Formats: sequence, C-alpha cells, structure tokens
Amino acid sequence: MSSFLNWSWASQHVQVELANGEYVSAESTLILGGPSKLSMSSGIDIDPLSAATTLYPIGLLQMLQIAQNRQVARLFEVGSKRAYFIPGRLFANFQVNRILFYGPSLLRLLYSAAPTKIGGVDIGHPFKFTPEGGVESQFGAPASPPTYAALFPTSIQMRPGYGDGTSSNDNRDFWISLASELFNIPFGLCMILKDARNRAYGAFYLEDCMIEAHSMGVDANNVVIAEGCNGQFDLLNPVQVQDLVAAGATGAPMPVG
Repeated sequence: MSSFLNWSWASQHVQVELANGEYVSAESTLILGGPSKLSMSSGIDIDPLSAATTLYPIGLLQMLQIAQNRQVARLFEVGSKRAYFIPGRLFANFQVNRILFYGPSLLRLLYSAAPTKIGGVDIGHPFKFTPEGGVESQFGAPASPPTYAALFPTSIQMRPGYGDGTSSNDNRDFWISLASELFNIPFGLCMILKDARNRAYGAFYLEDCMIEAHSMGVDANNVVIAEGCNGQFDLLNPVQVQDLVAAGATGAPMPVG
C-alpha cells in the first residue's frame, strides 16, 4: 500500500516491498575493533585498503547493545498553555558480551588497534588482515595507525595482561586487568550490517569508547565462560555503505563479503 487511501488489510501487507532474504539479522552482522576515531583509520569514511590494517573482526561475540539518550527540557511561558522543547546533551553507552576461548580475550580485541609494544615491553600480538581476506596474528608486524598509537603512554606500570611479543609462549593475549593505564585511552567499534542476500545495508563507527566495567563469570552448569564489558562512547559516526560494497567487489581485505 502507498497510503491509507488504498489500504486493504484483508488482501495485502503494509510493508509491500519486503521479500524473502531481505531481513537484517545477527548472522549477517560484523563487529570490528579499531582506533578511537574513524579518521585515524581512513579519513571521513572507511577506505578498504587503509582500514584493512586497523580494523579487526571480533569473533564469538554474543551480544552488542547500543543506546543513545539525551535529555529534553520542557519550557513553559506566561500567557499560553503550550510548551517549548530544548534538546540537551547526548549520552551514549554500549554493552558487549563474548565467549572466552584459547585466544585473544574481549579486552584485547576491543583494543586490537592498540600498540603491541609500550616502553620496550611487548604486551600482545599485532593484529592484521591477510591478503586473502582472512585474519591472523602477524608477529612483529605493525598494526596501530601512528595517530592512534601516539595517544598511548610511553611506559605502563600495570600490564593489561601478559605478553612478550613472540610465538613461543602460551596465550599472551589474555588482557584482564582494567587497572592498566592502557585502558585510559579510548578505542573504536565498527558495525557492518548486511541482509540474508549478502547486500550491504549500513554501517557505523562508535568513536571514543571508554570501558566502565568488565565482568567474567564461571557457572558449574555452563560449559563455556562468558565475559562482558560496558561503557560509554562519544559519537555514532555513520559510514558509507558504498565503500564496503566496493571492498567486496575488488577483493580488498575488508571482511564484508
């Protein structure tokens, strides 16, 4: 139906253009960790070639919830019954939950674009996309964009987790201590949405995310361990879908196809 004038509730749908395979669901959604601002990765929009080395997909994700809130002031005046509305400041927050496995922990993946060496101390694997479009840890390969790496301190007193920068040791990507000075620096989150027919629907970037709480629980009745984070972010920055479609069409290592 195009308007209420031709509304026929017994014979047609209201959303007439909806067809099979046009749903946007969690299985066709991708979450990536990156630098605190989109401009540190690629400029105004996501450029597939530059973003390939600074955005890292977060696997085993169970939930990402985003909320944007702002207060609205209601003002009255003498001489009328009507009200005026003045919008206030924006307050935005996020919550993310993930399954723990033998590999990078949730805090490590949220800070995937963080420097892997601070003050000469290795604190974890560098993350980087492979040319084939997959993902692997590249030992010794730079991963942080220079503008983002410059935000981090030159030395840290409290490590986020254990790390020595080589592949000979056990899991050195288990970041768990929120007391580390590393977490005083914001990070970014990118969400890419596609429908069941593999068509790009939309994307956005959460800038200047700060973690307020981290939790982990063990339950004897569960066979897996889950961890979660919640915090605030400054701005939800929309990203052009055309850039993502172009990345998939040209074979660039942007994991959207």
